[in-house]
Formats: sequence, structure tokens, C-alpha cells
Amino acid sequence: MMEKKDSKFITQLVILTVVVMVACLFAHNMLTVWWPAIVVFFAIVSAVMYFLSEKAKAKDMRKFASFYMAATVVKMVVYLAIIIVYIMNFKEDGKHFAITFLIIYLIYSVFETMKLAKKEKK
Repeated sequence: MMEKKDSKFITQLVILTVVVMVACLFAHNMLTVWWPAIVVFFAIVSAVMYFLSEKAKAKDMRKFASFYMAATVVKMVVYLAIIIVYIMNFKEDGKHFAITFLIIYLIYSVFETMKLAKKEKK
């Protein structure tokens, strides 16, 4: 069963995703055509990372920091690979894709960091 903190996180994640989608609708002519998929991708990654982090914390709090750092490095390498592969295959949209991807990445990274920092204070 989902705990209250989990449902609160999911609610906030959904709200963030809706806000990002609406903002992208207004700026869609400056973004790649793939912006909806990118937003959904980052929402899913954020949810998965949240639940994996919670599971890691429950098992061994001392190993949580190592898990989180390793997961962050893996995510960054995968994200960079996605951008590079896209740019190599779709040169005409590459710049828009990279900028869109990085802006949305920053938004979700700030959200995840804020949630993690808030938890650590408690």
C-alpha cells in the first residue's frame, strides 16, 4: 500500500509534469517535436528514482548515498548518450532536442534535489 509521503510525492510530480507540459505548449515553436515524450520520460524516471531511493534507504541508510550518487552518474551518462545519438541521427532538430532535453532535465533535477533535501532535514 502506498504511504502518505509516497502519494504526496506522486501528486507533486504530476502537478510539476502538468505545469511543464503547459509551459511547453506556449514555447512549442522553440522546442523539439519530441517535447511531450521528454516530459513523460523525465516524470517516469523521477518516479522510478524516488521509489528505488526509498527502497535503498529502507535497506541500509549508510549505502543510500552511494546508491544515489551511482544512480545519478548512470542517469547522466544515459542522458548524454540519448542526446548524442539523437543529434547524430537528426542533425536538423538536434539543437532543439538537446536544449529541450537539458531544460526539462534541469527542472526535474531541481525537483528531485528539493525533495531529497527536504527529507534529509526531517
